Amino acid sequence: MPAPSSRGIALITVLLITSIVFTMALGLSLIVSVDHLAVRNHRESATLLQAADAGIELAARAMAQAPDWNQVLAGGAQAAAADGPPSGTRQIEAGEPLDLGAQTNLLNCGVIAGCSTTDLQAITEERPWGADNPHWRPFLYGPLRSFAAYRFAGSVYVIVWVADDGREIDGEPEQDGPVGAPGHGVVRVRADAFGRGEGRRAVEAELVRVCRPDSTSSGCVPGIRVQSWRDVRRAVP
Repeated sequence: MPAPSSRGIALITVLLITSIVFTMALGLSLIVSVDHLAVRNHRESATLLQAADAGIELAARAMAQAPDWNQVLAGGAQAAAADGPPSGTRQIEAGEPLDLGAQTNLLNCGVIAGCSTTDLQAITEERPWGADNPHWRPFLYGPLRSFAAYRFAGSVYVIVWVADDGREIDGEPEQDGPVGAPGHGVVRVRADAFGRGEGRRAVEAELVRVCRPDSTSSGCVPGIRVQSWRDVRRAVP
């Protein structure tokens, strides 16, 4: 029969081994959990980026059918596929309610309540054009899956704003410049895709009117070209 001291040492050894194994298992479980979360967040971010890019393409197609861009720039015309008036609250599946008007105000002047003329013309690092600062207007907005049968649309909500481009110096941000003037036939678009929680990705681009040769006549077919695409990253405080 082993001595009491031997039994005590054996018990301590078993407890130590059990503790080590438990700690290793807990650490492995934590690593797998964090890795799973990282993969899910990466997939969500990639999906939102592609959704925002799709919003740009959808807006380009709708702008090609808009005969008067000045109405769009002034906020008086929206895409036919937009889900209602360009204000009010929208409920995102598995997410917080989205205030369309507040998002527009934040984009224009950084204030939720509204933007005065002084706010809109204030010169900042992101808006250095003063009287020619863009006045963003919601143009196409709604659940992504309501626009087309996208495979990974899920609960993504897309807002596409339209504004005059920064080349114009006429002090009329709600009107396209005259023919021959800098920036004529060019508008800026910004698409934000909202997902679960606070998931969000944004893309900005320029849309340019083009005239494509028509093989059946001596004229051309009006169209839209997307250019100057960029991924917009939000600042980290």
